[in-house]
Amino acid sequence: MSIQGSGEAGTRKGPVRAEAVVDTALALVNLGGLESLTMRRLSDALGTQPPALYRLFHDKDALVDAMADAILASALGPLPAAGWEDRVAVLAGRLRAALLGQRDGARIVGGSYTTRRPTLTVADSLLGAMEEAGFTGEEAVWAITALFSYVLGEVLEQQGRIDVDPKDVQSTLSTEDYPHLAHSALPSMLDFDARFAFGLRLIITGIREELAAAR
Repeated sequence: MSIQGSGEAGTRKGPVRAEAVVDTALALVNLGGLESLTMRRLSDALGTQPPALYRLFHDKDALVDAMADAILASALGPLPAAGWEDRVAVLAGRLRAALLGQRDGARIVGGSYTTRRPTLTVADSLLGAMEEAGFTGEEAVWAITALFSYVLGEVLEQQGRIDVDPKDVQSTLSTEDYPHLAHSALPSMLDFDARFAFGLRLIITGIREELAAAR
């Protein structure tokens, strides 16, 4: 969503809708980052007053929860009829794409626990895949949190500020002090697509072996 000039604050005619508030909040974050989002700036962009927003969201945390749901909604969709491994890979890929599609997406979604449909649907789909794999009870829940945390962490890293070039860093490393790093493929750490795919394969393999060992 693009943000049009709203003129003076408080000139909006008619009530503001929750969906419009969330869309505008996400657009503001895309422009200036999560730190730039304030209820005052949001109300100005919508041409209304802060009390109108607080009638919809009792505080900024509630708004961020709704923003998280909006991001996760883009990860929903039919899943392949294949086995659990393919379904986990598809879900993880969709989650990553949804988070990357919004500036600071991982920061918005991370730590947000809501009971709205998008969040619950993503969790339910992941849980179904883990139960199909063979996990039950608390282990099924732990398995999906491990997977979800991996996706969040990878996106958080990718969306973070990278102020150094790994090649420059590596060129300064002493082989005596850092023998492994000095001769490593350190620059490949910025190949986010490849490293995400590699890590996801490790997790899926680990799930498979954990289940085999439990039998």
